[in-house]
Amino acid sequence: MSSTASAPAGEPKTTSPRRHHAVELELNACGVECCPHDAHKGLVAVASYLHRPGDEDTPQSRVGQLYLYDLRPSGDGVIDADVDDADAQSSETDWSFARVAAPLETRAIFELAWAPASWLDATGPALAQADAGGFLTLYRVANAKEAEEGDIGERLTNNTCSVEQIASLRCGGGGLGMATCVAWGSDCATPASSRLAVVGADGGLRLVEVTETGDLRVTQETENAHDLEAWAVAFASRDAFHGSGQNVVFSGADDAKLKAWDARAGLDAPAMRFCDGKTHGAGVTCVAPSPHDPHVLATGSYDDVVRLWDARAARKPLAVASVSLGGGSWRARWHPRLRRLAVAAMDGGAVVLDWDGEERFCHGASGPRNDGGGETLGPGDEDGGDGRDGTLSEDRSSTIASSGLRVSCAYDGHASIAYGADWGWRGAGEGSYSAPDVVVSCSFYDKGLHVWSPAP
Repeated sequence: MSSTASAPAGEPKTTSPRRHHAVELELNACGVECCPHDAHKGLVAVASYLHRPGDEDTPQSRVGQLYLYDLRPSGDGVIDADVDDADAQSSETDWSFARVAAPLETRAIFELAWAPASWLDATGPALAQADAGGFLTLYRVANAKEAEEGDIGERLTNNTCSVEQIASLRCGGGGLGMATCVAWGSDCATPASSRLAVVGADGGLRLVEVTETGDLRVTQETENAHDLEAWAVAFASRDAFHGSGQNVVFSGADDAKLKAWDARAGLDAPAMRFCDGKTHGAGVTCVAPSPHDPHVLATGSYDDVVRLWDARAARKPLAVASVSLGGGSWRARWHPRLRRLAVAAMDGGAVVLDWDGEERFCHGASGPRNDGGGETLGPGDEDGGDGRDGTLSEDRSSTIASSGLRVSCAYDGHASIAYGADWGWRGAGEGSYSAPDVVVSCSFYDKGLHVWSPAP
């Protein structure tokens, strides 16, 4: 049963989580991604990383395995493959993992990212991987049994799945050549119109497109996006910046800088003049735009602090909330329906953060807007401009109210560094169904994959 930790009078209480299931992997776990699509909401992809130092006879190597699990409500320790949504709504529900595919041998994995809904087909979802060899690879995850034509909604179950490579491209740079993070664009209407962003150990940033033939091609790149290793990349919300968010890419690196780039103007310089290099006390490890508030951005850092930013400013983002976790923050994932974050806090375990703020649209503005087909004001011209240079300015159609960011739940069940955390059954909130929150997290040296619930 859940318990409640003591807190001083008048302060919000931090709850203790309930662990459901834990498994030990073959290699060190360094990332977890829960499928966001309702038809495959139980599917969990796990990344792993192992550095083999080598010796005078054997060169060093970095190897990994890609794991796929099915996360389901369970009873008496047995997963019911036919469980329906209603069975998962009880706060007393137990959850369990079941492996659905043999581990896929690959290079050491830095990041996994599920493809948007446009990539779903009758066989299953697609997945992107950034690895230590500098490769961006796309996979298709499919049922082992042949799906009926047009049967996109068939849920992956305990039957064995297959993982097939769709495309691969080496796009890492620098001495080690490692690709460290990948993100899908917010305008992937079809697979052939998809864009991805990749950063690497060389500090470089590269934009990659999927061609009509299904191949990958680098369309823009800068090898000096950051002065040190880059660890984080993300596209802005499509609704941000007057409806031009699909052209904006955020990045973060060991140089402690958070940057924003306008792809329309090229990657030679941050066209927004959006570069914060003074706030983070150490490297920026993750960048997570909110799915609920177009101009709100979360960052994690080695300095132990998770920050929320108002990204509307043309010259510099404004930090609107922060909380120290005491152990770094490698990855942060927004709740699909609530203003909550699941955070892999490294030495601080895994935590859930609640934000009491929101983005409020100004009088006369019903929501995110698009001015002039996405054209916006030029840099430094916040009072007017025709936007013909394709650069971005401050969006004044909204304000951001923030009353605090706090730890609402802390999970200390991992025995080593927590490098991954995500919300399980992310695709289960469509329609009238609403399940209790469940978090999937992983840790490195003990090779742990855990599922747990914050107290309701």
